[in-house]
Amino acid sequence: MVQSGKKKRGDGAPRVEEQLVKRYGLWGLAVCLALLLCALPAFAETARVVTPGGKVNVRKAANEKSRLVTSVPNKTLVEVVEAGETWSKITYKKQTGYMKTEFLKLPSQLSGKKVYADEGTLLLRKTAAADAAIVALAGPQNAVTVESVEGAWAKVKYGKASGYVPVEQLSYQRDKASGSASWISETGTVSKACKVRLTADASSKAVASLAAGEKVTVALLDGKNCLVQAGEVWGYAPKAGIVLTGAEDTEEKAGSISHAEAASTATAALKQRYKAFAKGRFYYTVAVCKTKDGVKGPFYHCAFYDDQDQYLYGALVNAKTGKAVFTGDYSGFAAPKKAAEQLLPAGEVKVTLSAETLKIGDVLDITVEAWTRKACQYTLKKDGKQVVSTAEGQHFTAAYRPKEAGEYELSVTVKDEKKQKKTVQAAFTVTEQKNSAQPAVYSQKDGWWKTVAYRKSNMDHSGCAIFALSHALHRMGFTGNQTLPQNLAKKYAMCLTPEGTNNEWLIRVAAADFGFTTQRLLIKDEKEIVKLLRAGTLFSFSVARGHIAMISGVSEDGEMVRVVDSAPLATFERIVNASMCYQLRSGSFRAALSMDDLPSARWYLDTDEYGGLEYWLPVSYAAKRGVRVIQPSSAKQEK
Repeated sequence: MVQSGKKKRGDGAPRVEEQLVKRYGLWGLAVCLALLLCALPAFAETARVVTPGGKVNVRKAANEKSRLVTSVPNKTLVEVVEAGETWSKITYKKQTGYMKTEFLKLPSQLSGKKVYADEGTLLLRKTAAADAAIVALAGPQNAVTVESVEGAWAKVKYGKASGYVPVEQLSYQRDKASGSASWISETGTVSKACKVRLTADASSKAVASLAAGEKVTVALLDGKNCLVQAGEVWGYAPKAGIVLTGAEDTEEKAGSISHAEAASTATAALKQRYKAFAKGRFYYTVAVCKTKDGVKGPFYHCAFYDDQDQYLYGALVNAKTGKAVFTGDYSGFAAPKKAAEQLLPAGEVKVTLSAETLKIGDVLDITVEAWTRKACQYTLKKDGKQVVSTAEGQHFTAAYRPKEAGEYELSVTVKDEKKQKKTVQAAFTVTEQKNSAQPAVYSQKDGWWKTVAYRKSNMDHSGCAIFALSHALHRMGFTGNQTLPQNLAKKYAMCLTPEGTNNEWLIRVAAADFGFTTQRLLIKDEKEIVKLLRAGTLFSFSVARGHIAMISGVSEDGEMVRVVDSAPLATFERIVNASMCYQLRSGSFRAALSMDDLPSARWYLDTDEYGGLEYWLPVSYAAKRGVRVIQPSSAKQEK
């Protein structure tokens, strides 16, 4: 069937181009085609809407009186169909209309500008392709200069490097850094051999191979993968194959804030960003950085670790402003292997004594080195008769406080996993002379106090409150025999009840005798506790169920109190909703996971107990328990 008035191509009808050439010549054809192209819609580009605040109206026509089509929220991305000097035609949620150009950040405006990333980091690629090789990385605090815009890619220069980044990552065209990111560049060690690939896709091209033990810089996290720099090569490697080094604890000061303030800022920032952070149990270290990712410091690098020393979170804090600049979650990285202990050659054992001659009451420290750390057993003889024999355990350091003079022989037996064992001996002498020095911290459980009476009990079993009082008297400057625990136990025997020492009664009668001030009510306000400690006040308090200790000071940041404890194992075993802590070089605190973590901890081989210690607890914990005031008088007395 033939349709009237219509011709198919090739049926003899001249083409449009042929008609134009015939009528206007070649020049006419060129002019007509140019006009035709100008009439076609421009290539749509994505632009960011940026306003002083609030939404922007989109109208049917390019004038303010035209009908309202929709409105676009601030910071939204829209498609620009036609860009004009005053009005631009845009599409937003399938609706098209006109918006004031002044509220649009057009990609075409980027050329020649020095800008920062919208957020996070910029990966500069060799060509304008998502799978092209990475030539450099610019962090959120690093500006790049845009050389040109080529469609969806911008060619930028950063330092000596030049490469391509997606235009959409520069959509805000920031002239100042955004100030936050979800990563920190970290040093790491390859734990198992792996490939470095162009993208986080496991099937992408491999650009390098990493061998176990190689050092890398981890710069960006992407699911189970991370961006690393190994030499001159950038690429993605599995997080599970890399162990992060973390921040090295340091005492160096920087800026106008303290280490403690930096750690507090980092903690708050991590809690806000990562829900899992608040649920974990962490300790932290603080290191000072002069520069970080090309930006001059000083910064505090705060690294947070779990109970197993696994580095999980990091935060970078500006030392001058006190603001967290970076936070990062590193929970997907491989756990570090424990450093191999310095062991002796197979079958060898070495025992070191702190002294060969002691007075009665001195403390002997024992250190055992061996080829294994599996098990150690102690046997002690005095003048040929056995006085102590311990069970097998993992105590390779021990202490003993002799109560009698004589010649002692110590036998130490070490056993390994294959039940191979070796025994060595060491000897020491105890003289009749007694040690009359008063220690800074008494050890209630060192075996010395089992025969010292406290009413119908003894000091080993019931004397914690008496030891706490003695510690307080010494720190207030009182000296003399009446401050010795055994004499205080005699003087205040009436304070011991069947339920234990009535600590309120004990402190009240001691205050009358020694001239210090106390009060009946416990203090439970954190700010008041910190204020009084800084003014020189001491406290006696129930540190754990059925156990009394003394508080002697407060940390620089006012978050922790220093505890003097005559029987710390009782606290370690009974404490609830808190952890005994020790202080790192930076001033930060780490929770003790075992008694041996606490500095100066002594395990006494004859009692299987730990001696007296000073450690730290959160002031919030002390406030919840309530503390009893021991306020020194201005005139100290010698009794």
